[in-house]
Amino acid sequence: MNSIGFKNFRRFQNFPEIDLGDITILVGGNNAGKSTLVKAMLLMRDFLKSRIEGVDDENNRSLKKFEPQFGFDTEHVNVGDFYRAFCRQSPRKEDTISFTMKIDKFRFVVNIRGERKSGIIPHVSMITVSDEERDILFDFDFSKGQMKVHFEYDRKALNDESEESIEIRSKINQLNRELSHSKDLNKISEIKMELAKLERMASYANDREVEISEYDEITVDMIYFHAGNIGKLVIPELIRSFSVFAETGTTGDKRSQIYNEKIAKKTFLRGKATVINAIAEELENILNSQVIEYIYAHSVAQKPFYADCVESLSSDYTKRTIHEFYKARISPEDDEFGMIKDWLKEFKIGKSLKVTQHEGDNYHVLIFDDENPEIKSERRKGYPGGINLADKGMGSIQLVVMLLRIATFIRMYRGQQLTILLEEPEQNLHPALQSKLAELVYQINHDFGVRFIIETHSEYLIRKSQVIVAGLNKSVNDVEIPFKVYYLPNDSTMPYEMIYREDGNFSNEFGEGFFDTATKLLYDIL
Repeated sequence: MNSIGFKNFRRFQNFPEIDLGDITILVGGNNAGKSTLVKAMLLMRDFLKSRIEGVDDENNRSLKKFEPQFGFDTEHVNVGDFYRAFCRQSPRKEDTISFTMKIDKFRFVVNIRGERKSGIIPHVSMITVSDEERDILFDFDFSKGQMKVHFEYDRKALNDESEESIEIRSKINQLNRELSHSKDLNKISEIKMELAKLERMASYANDREVEISEYDEITVDMIYFHAGNIGKLVIPELIRSFSVFAETGTTGDKRSQIYNEKIAKKTFLRGKATVINAIAEELENILNSQVIEYIYAHSVAQKPFYADCVESLSSDYTKRTIHEFYKARISPEDDEFGMIKDWLKEFKIGKSLKVTQHEGDNYHVLIFDDENPEIKSERRKGYPGGINLADKGMGSIQLVVMLLRIATFIRMYRGQQLTILLEEPEQNLHPALQSKLAELVYQINHDFGVRFIIETHSEYLIRKSQVIVAGLNKSVNDVEIPFKVYYLPNDSTMPYEMIYREDGNFSNEFGEGFFDTATKLLYDIL
């Protein structure tokens, strides 16, 4: 996931498309829009990965009005309905919420239209998908029941192709002259074979000259979308519809203009079928490999025994995390467990841990620390020698739950592109540990390729990211800064990026109420 932007959603009439880094940090006051940005990501995640559901076979023949559904109530997102999602400050004539997201080389734009009244069910009016490497754009207009593909071409490449055509024609003329004078049968046979080859090349080049301008655009009806492919991703199947149209037989009066236009469109698209199907397959692979998970701000409790975890999965985040970590079967020899042990030490919680299951879905979580005299005494008595997680402070419990959750995600999504959204991970932590969170996400990104988007109010986390940037090895060519920080002001101004300089400082300043608060209080004391 490379970028996100939206219009008329929640408090923003126009949220500019922003680029995301390996670790993107969102900073701003309460109600500044950080959660709105995260909600937009989660809603687009769910929509882009939506699959074709069952349809009524009787209606499957005519799908001019096929419309995928865009939900505003999904896991971790409780916006409600279209009316509540729409920006109240937008002009009354506005009736469309728009989301833009770029993943890899593909940019998606989704428009959702509806009446700004409570209880109104909106409809997806338009989906646009562009392959920015190939300069090919697909438009799916569900209001009109039409789909369009647009090919753009490089002017220089077109000129080169034209020159190639001239060169081929010159060789053909030369061979024809040789053929007219030659009397050697073997030579004549070789010339004819070469001529046949060049004629095919010339025909192809001529076709391209006739068909290719600086761009080509084909519009067809959406009835060629196969909504019967149950379980398939919607958007790749929409793109494949162009190939389906190209291979469908044509009926009607062969003398009519409409008939001839259809034949021309199908002939053109058959020549593009390979690239269209390749785009659909690439897109399918990319969307299937993209995973966005959310670790939201949650409360923890000092419970010595985590009981009935399966029944509590929907309501108790700690129990859900412990249960799913245990089911992931992460052993002490695994990299994920090594990450947990390393950071238990860094956060001074312990040296290791063990999750033990009792009678179904009940669990104990024990923390081990060889330096703790209580643990040594327990071991001398023949006990396991661990301290119950409940006997640790609230901040330590919070960190353990986060480490277990991250490790579980890494195990679950091995081989996929995982992005984790972290909501206020600094809660219950004192400043030194808040700063270590920057080191934690930096190390996990480096070791496992996990990307992070973090909502935070922690100045210490930001400061530590600056230290990490300042310490990057500048002797390495084109060293990339993994962090991006965006500040979302509380007023009507738009969010902006806090750009890192090589020395770790920012090129611009945060708004009032963040970095400047401690300094102002010091001035008050003085």
